[in-house]
Amino acid sequence: MTTISCTLNQEDHRSRRERWLVLGSRALVVVETTERGLRLVFVDEPEVGAELVELAALERECCAFAKWTVSDGEDRVVLDVAGKSDDAVPAVQAMFVPLRKLIATSR
Repeated sequence: MTTISCTLNQEDHRSRRERWLVLGSRALVVVETTERGLRLVFVDEPEVGAELVELAALERECCAFAKWTVSDGEDRVVLDVAGKSDDAVPAVQAMFVPLRKLIATSR
């Protein structure tokens, strides 16, 4: 059975959240719910891909219950986050609420 929890302490969680918010406010286009988790689509601007790859690598360490995959598309960088087990899917789908709010308030 997969443990479904983030291993970051409170200070690291705040710092990581801030990095996601900065990236999201700069380049996030959409957050979509998928069958296994979430898809976050970012504009492919300078340094966005590198930051997304770094954040995904960090998330793999603290949220090992999910698979974190970064891919390039036409003028977009995509992060797919998928629950590794059926039990993890709802937790993944509940992630990134602050980023979803960024999208909602920017429209």
